Amino acid sequence: MAQQIINIGNSPNDGNGDPLRTAFRKANENFTELYNSAVGFATNVLYVSKSGSDSNSGVTLSSAFLTIARAVQEANTLVANTPTAKVCIFLKTGSYTENNPVVFGPNVTLWADNLRSVSVLPANPTSDIFRLSNACYVAGLTFRGHLFPAAAVAFVPNGQVITTSPYVQNCSSITTTGCGMRVDGSLVGGLKSMVVDAYTQINQGGNGIEIINQGYSQLVSVFTVCCEIAILCQNGGTCSLTNSNTSFGTYGLVADGKVAQSLSGFTDGIDQIGSQIVVDGLAARPTINQSISFDGGVTLYDIWDTTPLLAGQSTITIGVDITIPIPNNTPCSFYIRSAINASGHTFEYVGTGNDLANALPASGAIPIEANQVRKLNGGQVIYTSTDERGDFKVGDQLTINGATGTITGDTFDKSLFAVLTPYILALEG
Repeated sequence: MAQQIINIGNSPNDGNGDPLRTAFRKANENFTELYNSAVGFATNVLYVSKSGSDSNSGVTLSSAFLTIARAVQEANTLVANTPTAKVCIFLKTGSYTENNPVVFGPNVTLWADNLRSVSVLPANPTSDIFRLSNACYVAGLTFRGHLFPAAAVAFVPNGQVITTSPYVQNCSSITTTGCGMRVDGSLVGGLKSMVVDAYTQINQGGNGIEIINQGYSQLVSVFTVCCEIAILCQNGGTCSLTNSNTSFGTYGLVADGKVAQSLSGFTDGIDQIGSQIVVDGLAARPTINQSISFDGGVTLYDIWDTTPLLAGQSTITIGVDITIPIPNNTPCSFYIRSAINASGHTFEYVGTGNDLANALPASGAIPIEANQVRKLNGGQVIYTSTDERGDFKVGDQLTINGATGTITGDTFDKSLFAVLTPYILALEG
């Protein structure tokens, strides 16, 4: 039997009601619509597209909303009516200028097509673009055009208790003076935290990510370009930072300030030295994220361990040995440091400025090594890093020079001295 070949594209009735072509086209359209949940709908799933309308229902792609704000409003209503509900908004390709801030209720996800094809801009540039609540998730888009003091992402300032951190993944912030994310612990309770994975900051003159007022953040793969400050922890804010990069800009990792705690006490017993200090008069057991001071906050010692409170007394282990005895009954005060704990961080030409065109080495820009890490007013940065010269650092204590392979640092010198001294003495003997 001869094989019959039907060329649909060359059908003499193409576009004029040919039954075969019509059936093929409808099957293809139905598949596409089913893939996008346009035929029928899934519970607690909403859509936003540039071809949509805010008068639509938003429950299918063919009935999508036009704005993110309208979709978030509907999502918030769904969660409010069923508090255990989790709502996902699919954001299709396009550029969206939103009447911001767009305020997310809890358990709302915004999933965009791709950060290269979806941009979100503020109608009010000096206000935050998105304000997130407990268990929110935002992925796959680029924030543009927000200006100081605005952040692309921040907390809803309603005192909510954070039990599941808002999460930003695979996004970019591209602007001038705006901030990519602000984690302000004074606005919320509970964990006071946000988490990040793969968030790029090209904020030429603005800060990358700010963690302030005892906020907390876990940051993975954060890349900052030409920011005034790449990562800022201030007023007791703390973060962990992994597998990230700071390129150009003015400052890299900055920890600034401390927060006094209501806890206080006094040293008990004879004059004390070493790393274990007995403190009496305590109303509560000190915690290992605190620091203790014996001079009103001028000098801080990080607490590594404490014994259970017994009659107002605890033995506190600190990270260093005190060699000058602390007199009996010396007042003790407690603080939370601003702190950054960074591992595997890369610095490239930090200090060359916030204008990318002039910050490149080809433009004659000179990096400032001292701007890579700044510890101010009791703030603390613990880090391992590599820079554009190939120098590897373990904090301020140890540097391996990438060009020569030589090792320098006070800790290394002391260790080497301790090893070699017995041999020198033996030779001299």
